[in-house]
Amino acid sequence: MELNIASVEIEPKRHTFGNVARRLGEDRPASRYEEAMYDAQPTENFHYRPQWEPEFEIYDKKRTKIKMNDWYDLLDPRKFHYMSYVSTRANQNAANEQSFDFIDKRGLVDFIKKENLQKVFDFLTPLRHYEYGANMNNLTIVDRVYGTAMMSASMFHAEDRLGMAQHITKIILLLSNNDVTKLDEGKEAWLDDSKWQGLRKAVEDSLVEKDPIRLFVKQNIVFDGFIIPLMINEFSKYMANHEEMVLPMLSEFITSWYEETAKWLNSVIKVMALESDENKELLSKWVKEDIEIMEKAMESLVSFSNNPKELIDLTKAELIERLNKCGLNL
Repeated sequence: MELNIASVEIEPKRHTFGNVARRLGEDRPASRYEEAMYDAQPTENFHYRPQWEPEFEIYDKKRTKIKMNDWYDLLDPRKFHYMSYVSTRANQNAANEQSFDFIDKRGLVDFIKKENLQKVFDFLTPLRHYEYGANMNNLTIVDRVYGTAMMSASMFHAEDRLGMAQHITKIILLLSNNDVTKLDEGKEAWLDDSKWQGLRKAVEDSLVEKDPIRLFVKQNIVFDGFIIPLMINEFSKYMANHEEMVLPMLSEFITSWYEETAKWLNSVIKVMALESDENKELLSKWVKEDIEIMEKAMESLVSFSNNPKELIDLTKAELIERLNKCGLNL
């Protein structure tokens, strides 16, 4: 007996959802990212305005001074939707865990000089609270920004910042042999140590900013544009120059994450700046204001360097060069 099974190709009537097809056309299959982003945010038929801000709709373009003809132009070049984001971070974390396991199994912490170990506790532990502030700021952006493209990417970024706070916590616990009092000391330094008060004030002032794009510029562009290059990258180089390679190994996760995240940040700024001269002028004004804040805040924090002012100026110049390439006028 011979059995022939014929294959039949059934042409779908349409390749994607209606809201995406209206943008891309019926005949073009959409990626998962496009289906998750385009026009997913409700735009009509709301029951009531928010009672706490009755001058705005629930989703309202007027919450920011930045004007966009289409807020869905602000797509994430990494094309993160839930599945791609989770799988990417899981793979990165698995590689990161190998560094922790290697250092722990080889007992490399025991070879770190006590004075250098104390510097790690002094300069790194309080950043847990900076990262938590960054998490709250990005959740505010999620709450107030218009369009699924920005809202979704900011939500992933908010979760990243919570992860960074946890990552720093893991570093401190590994280096201190699980001494939780080091975390308490870091909190006390964040609250009371004079060298941290400039940054703490900047973060706490940012928590009341209501314009979501103003907050995006402040936290993700300028604040991070100083903190991560100086307090993570440069401090790791300082430790390496003093023959301590454990911290650079443990902090590489943060460095590589920031390089990846910068692709999204730069893309958003570039698209906004190209939208109009008004946007470019406003974004440039905001960046200049925040750079001035961070220059003052970092003066006391970069005391691990022999030339703190030179290091801050170099970081500032690199940030300005990066943002000018994105279309700003700094």
